[in-house]
Amino acid sequence: MDVAQPVADPIPPGATDVNEVVAQWWRAVEREPYAHDLFHALRWIDAHAGARKPLGRETVARYEPVRMRQEPSMAFAPSTVAYAQAGRNGRPAEMAIYGFGLFGPNGPLPLHLTEHAHERMAHYGDRTLSAFADVFHHRLILLFYRAWADAQSTVSLDRKEERFTRYVASLLHLGEPSMRRRDAVLDHAKYFMAGHLVRQTRNPEGLKHILQWFFGLPVRICEFVPQWIRLEPEQRLGLGGMAGLGRDTVLGVAVRDAQHKFRIELGPLSLEDYTSFLPGGLRARQLTHWVRHYVGVELAWDVRPVLRAEDARGLALGAAQPLGLSAWLGKRRPAQGDAGDLLLDYERRGQTPARGRSPAQPSRNARA
Repeated sequence: MDVAQPVADPIPPGATDVNEVVAQWWRAVEREPYAHDLFHALRWIDAHAGARKPLGRETVARYEPVRMRQEPSMAFAPSTVAYAQAGRNGRPAEMAIYGFGLFGPNGPLPLHLTEHAHERMAHYGDRTLSAFADVFHHRLILLFYRAWADAQSTVSLDRKEERFTRYVASLLHLGEPSMRRRDAVLDHAKYFMAGHLVRQTRNPEGLKHILQWFFGLPVRICEFVPQWIRLEPEQRLGLGGMAGLGRDTVLGVAVRDAQHKFRIELGPLSLEDYTSFLPGGLRARQLTHWVRHYVGVELAWDVRPVLRAEDARGLALGAAQPLGLSAWLGKRRPAQGDAGDLLLDYERRGQTPARGRSPAQPSRNARA
């Protein structure tokens, strides 16, 4: 069966009462049954009916929230759903379909029985034959839906006892409940990016795609960013040491490295977005956790948030402009362009002195 694209549910955004939402949906299906797909409609009922078991799993029909039947017809089926009626006065809801049943041109029964059932209903109001066949239709249609729903893992998300989350979380080694809700990144955001996080290899394109999707901002990954790595005292050259010239002798207290650090450039950003990435903010924590999930702790990294030129204002009294983060002396000239002179090291992995400076002297770039 070809699954048509279902129309959007006609539920107003402000509707919060569950019973009112369900009632409005049923009125829409009763008014325009042709606009709703069978699987979509049954999935909606399954999610909102509050039944003991999912549709197609119940062994006693009276516990199921809807009665399914087939409309005997020889006409070309314009849609899957022929008729729908909400439950009233203690009676369960009803839904009739055109296809997948004993009657019709595609059914197993001879065509004259379809004509007979239709004639008895249309001319005499006699539903005996059709109602008897619906005893089997109800079970067959719900089993047909259950076969489809079980093959669509995401359908289980509609119910509390869903299992799809555990399947995806297990791919990321987050299957145990104790491994969930442990940082500032929502678990379902990690599950959505499972394709990137589950791979054994890591590349800049994957990290860029994750951050651009999550924050909705322009992201650029700069590789091979030079850094100065401080040497431990026992690794430095000194009198009485066993270092050999030209082999393992290093002058100074740090060595220059360009293989183990990358930089994340964000922007150009508005002032609001720029501020949200300053140390201590929610986005700063989320960015840190995303990098840890994707890259781990093997590489060093920092962040360069780029502020739009029109939002880079000079220091003013009364303005909330943290020194060294979003404050500038004087006015920036338009020719200077966007402000990208801030570097943030969320991990704070120790000092990395700039070339030509003592480790005790800060570099020209602000570093948090």
